[in-house]
Amino acid sequence: MLARARRRAVRAGDGEIDSGHLLHALLESDEHALGLAAPSPTQATRLMGYLAQRSIGFGRHWQQGEGESADEGSGISRQRLALPLPPGLSDAAAAAVGRCRVAALLRDAAEADPLDLLAELASDPASRAAKMLKGAGADPAAVAERARRR
Repeated sequence: MLARARRRAVRAGDGEIDSGHLLHALLESDEHALGLAAPSPTQATRLMGYLAQRSIGFGRHWQQGEGESADEGSGISRQRLALPLPPGLSDAAAAAVGRCRVAALLRDAAEADPLDLLAELASDPASRAAKMLKGAGADPAAVAERARRR
C-alpha cells in the first residue's frame, strides 16, 4: 500500500505521501474498504472519480481552501509516535499509520490490515483523506465507525 501511495505522490510531484495518497491507494486496491467508505455504487463512483481528479496532475495544491497550506496537519506530532514509521509521510499520514498499528495490537493482530488504515485515515478531521471523503459525499466519522466494526 505504501509503495502504491508513494508512486502516486511522485507522479503528482509531491515531496511526501499524504493521507490522500494513502486513501487512494487503499480504496483502489481493496474492494471491501471501498464498500465501507462508499456503501452505494453511486457514492463509490463519485469517491473514486474525486480521487482520480486529484491524481491526474493537481497534486497536493488541489482545492486548497483559503489560508490552508500545502502541508497536511495532524493533531499528533511525529515525536509523540513511539513506533518506527516509514520515511516520507506527512504528519497526518504518519499518525494514521501509527494509530492503525496500535489498533491492530488492540485486536491482538500481528499487523494492521486495510480496514485499520481506513478507520484511522477517516478519523482525523484535519487530514486530507477525511476532507476528500467529505468532499465526495461520505461522512468520515461514519466511514471510520464502519471500518472499526468490520
